[in-house]
Amino acid sequence: MWESDSRSTRSCRRMPSPNPLNHCALRCRLDMRHSCARWACMTLLVVLVGMPRVGHAVNCSQKFPLGSFALTPAQAVLVTGKLTGFSPIYILKKPVEIESSDGGDPCEFVYGFDVFEFTDDQRPGALVAGCSGDLDGDGARDYVVLLRRRTDGAKVAYVFLTRGDTFEVIELGLYGEPPGWSGPYCSPRPGTGIFEAPDFEGSGERARVHVFGDLITMGWFTHYWRPDVQRFDAILTTD
Repeated sequence: MWESDSRSTRSCRRMPSPNPLNHCALRCRLDMRHSCARWACMTLLVVLVGMPRVGHAVNCSQKFPLGSFALTPAQAVLVTGKLTGFSPIYILKKPVEIESSDGGDPCEFVYGFDVFEFTDDQRPGALVAGCSGDLDGDGARDYVVLLRRRTDGAKVAYVFLTRGDTFEVIELGLYGEPPGWSGPYCSPRPGTGIFEAPDFEGSGERARVHVFGDLITMGWFTHYWRPDVQRFDAILTTD
């Protein structure tokens, strides 16, 4: 019993009496450390969030979806067999990766001819030059396809307007020989129903036409359906 009491006494003697001032100073130092750590973390977070993403590449070819800028062979076969003496013209869609480092659109100056090029049907992933949309405004899906005439090799675009279970076939025109791929591609009818051509003269006056269906652009012209004369008309849209 005495030994136990003696050990308790010695143990109690080793423990320093608490000093309120020392305890307060210790708490202050700990609080300052925690506060500095929090500020350091917050500062690092702000810096990381504000830093630009270096090396972040955007595939700009996604701006040019299939259907609007090209047809799959399975889509094209629905109409290409309607004409004899012609064969489809094939194109290849290439990825175009642009690095994005600021808040602007990195794909602003990427155009269709940067993404598509003519190829042969033997290339893997080859598509058919053409597009689809409601081209005459009747609610049915129509097609326009670029075909090669076998007699002389000329490229000719044909429109296939859906008429029930068949198609009305209309020649859109010769493709010509521009430096690279230049359509045809389809764009939606403007919500206002009014299509405005670019002001090439700089006069402030744009040519405006009333359109009923989706638009077809090929080469320097955009084509639109005129129900009053049951044919396509064209307006210059590329200088």
